[in-house]
Amino acid sequence: MWRPWGSFEPLLKETAEYYSQEDYKDDRMAKGRALHPRLVAAWDAFANADKALRGGIEAINDRGAVERLAEIESQEGRKARYHVQALMIQAKRVLRAQDTEKPDIAAITQALNEYEGTVKSLQQLPADEAKAGSFILGSARSFLTSAKQLMRRIRDKVPYSQGDRMMLNSGGGWMVEGSPHRLLRDYNQLIEDYNRG
Repeated sequence: MWRPWGSFEPLLKETAEYYSQEDYKDDRMAKGRALHPRLVAAWDAFANADKALRGGIEAINDRGAVERLAEIESQEGRKARYHVQALMIQAKRVLRAQDTEKPDIAAITQALNEYEGTVKSLQQLPADEAKAGSFILGSARSFLTSAKQLMRRIRDKVPYSQGDRMMLNSGGGWMVEGSPHRLLRDYNQLIEDYNRG
């Protein structure tokens, strides 16, 4: 069985015992100071391995989603199920484009335009098909609005007000228009509606 924490687990156990038994009171924190760089190095190794693994899994999942989309199109054409699947792929692209250290406005705008085009296509389906995609439309539009608000905040370099910063720092960031927290909340709602559909 592969264990991603590898040699990290015994080190954590050793550290936990050291502190829970209050051994630091006996050695004037000598072992604690010696453990610290080992813990940091082990954590960094674990975090890097975890990041690489998650990237690989995301790439596999992305390929699978595109393959499912192509299969749906070949079997049914561009009907409701196709547009819903495309919407989910594009929503993830929008989220990723805005969730970077240095957001690229051109990439965000392109991802947003593709996503918005699919939302419109889903809305414009004939009545007999539209019902099949209607379960997701409300959350799809909310996500689009939040993504545009965040894009505009990034593009126009709009700072957060003092009240906004207070909400962002106290766990209420989802209430702030144009915040990554609001976008993530709306993305999670979109996922939830998709999974229910």
